[in-house]
Amino acid sequence: MTHTQEPLPELALLDTAIVGAGIGGCFLAERLAREQESAGHPRSGRVTLFERTHRVGGRLWTVRMGQGPNAPVADLGAMRLHRGLRRVLDAVARAGLTDDLVPFDFGRPENPVHVRGVTLRQHELADPERIPYDLAEQERGLAPGDLVRRAADALVPGFTELRRTHHTAVEQGDAHRAARTGAAFRAHLDRAAVGGLPLRRTAYADALRAVLGTQAVALLHDTGGYDVATSGENAAEQLGLLFRTPPDAEYVTLRHGMQSLPLALRDRFTAAGGSLRLGHRLLRIDRAEPAAAGSAADRGEPVPRYLLTFAREDSRGRATGERLRVHARTVVLALPPGPLLRLDQDGLPFTPGLRADLTALEAVPAHKIFLLYETAWWRRLGLTRGRATTDLPLRQLWYGGTCPPPAAARAEGPALLLAAYPSGPATEAWNADEPHSAAREPDSAAVERAHRLVARMHGLPGLAAPLLARRQDWNRPPHDGAWHVWRPGHDPDVVAPRVRRPLPGEAVHLVSDCWTPDPGSIEGVVACAEAVLSELARERGDRRGHRAGRHGGALGGRTPGTVGSP
Repeated sequence: MTHTQEPLPELALLDTAIVGAGIGGCFLAERLAREQESAGHPRSGRVTLFERTHRVGGRLWTVRMGQGPNAPVADLGAMRLHRGLRRVLDAVARAGLTDDLVPFDFGRPENPVHVRGVTLRQHELADPERIPYDLAEQERGLAPGDLVRRAADALVPGFTELRRTHHTAVEQGDAHRAARTGAAFRAHLDRAAVGGLPLRRTAYADALRAVLGTQAVALLHDTGGYDVATSGENAAEQLGLLFRTPPDAEYVTLRHGMQSLPLALRDRFTAAGGSLRLGHRLLRIDRAEPAAAGSAADRGEPVPRYLLTFAREDSRGRATGERLRVHARTVVLALPPGPLLRLDQDGLPFTPGLRADLTALEAVPAHKIFLLYETAWWRRLGLTRGRATTDLPLRQLWYGGTCPPPAAARAEGPALLLAAYPSGPATEAWNADEPHSAAREPDSAAVERAHRLVARMHGLPGLAAPLLARRQDWNRPPHDGAWHVWRPGHDPDVVAPRVRRPLPGEAVHLVSDCWTPDPGSIEGVVACAEAVLSELARERGDRRGHRAGRHGGALGGRTPGTVGSP
């Protein structure tokens, strides 16, 4: 089935042009197209979604490892949710995928942890006699999760109790108590400081070192799978993310991979008359020419406000030499900072203030290497599903991959292992192994190295080589990172609203997980898209009010401080 229409005519006029078909663009496009359909507007592609690549999903990307319907699938990008992410679960339900939610095994007590040359089981990490770390007396006997909570309570007194009370209130539907505890946490956070420096201006790694011993921080870094000891992330925002995550979070994923969510939203969008244009790279945005506005007014048509210029690219990202120009009344850029900064910056929506705000976030690199083996050899070691961690360059491994196997608990046949999932500085150990473009077959050196490290970690020197491999480097074009984090000194409650609408009085909006307190999450991007939808609704109301007032209707003119008619 094709999801595109015939080529747009040069200088087509759209109600809304959305650029970027990741989860944010697909979510927004589906909602707007359905609203127009419900309002009885003709199915004429008045909402169009443009995407540079030739696929939908952005950093939600699911691939099949092998041939046939029983071949395992792998999530190259986002791979899990938890039951506390209510906005995402509502989007899953809207897409008709609730029945596809299945448990996601995050960690099991029998899974291995290989650090400093010693292999432990996860349930042994609280045993000071087993771990190869010399913890301070007050830290001995604490598992990594306990150390994190100890640090959080030291940095923000009362953190653990506030978090528990908050999530109990959420589960019980007590919105007033949940709001009160959330506000209390933010007040505590604003008062917190490390060495006289506000927590919001402190890097998370520095905050940990201020309240935990050196060996405890090393334990968290080595066993947690993420490079916390080198993290430049805003400490306040990292603790905010921890606060919003339920203490006993139940993780789930989608049976056929996380990309099935944007694909389902795309299908609903095109079924409602929306138009999808793949292989269109936005070059610049300008205000519409006065002649175009005058011509539309003479015909009694809506007046265009913006002119978008696109370059066409083939499926391999090569320029075709074709250009396309379209007019739109509203523009939504569903793009993270990197692609935004690659637009022509003498066009809209760039200002010195926006350029400064785009530097408030840092892109985090990450790699994934999947290896498909002839059998699930890890079952012989008593391992079934979930995560293992190591201080080896692999950093994280996931038995069975990221999605449930197509046939439940298959004992025979090919089985998938997410063999390496390094992020942050840990990716540097792999960069020299990947001379080719991202998400292609990895070179033999990288495969052999990953396989060798997997065999070493599990004490299996004779482990048979994998049948197939797949790799994704999220720092290769057209991507700039797997997710983003807020840098110290920036407050998303201040920065995010002005980035979502960088030009007051203009109908140009930005959507991304970046412009929320939860960068790097699907929940964040859905929250951002919902905020922009509310702004668009206000714009439509202002335009209707302005037109009614101009023609003597019951409604008055536009409200001070809001957007008027174009």
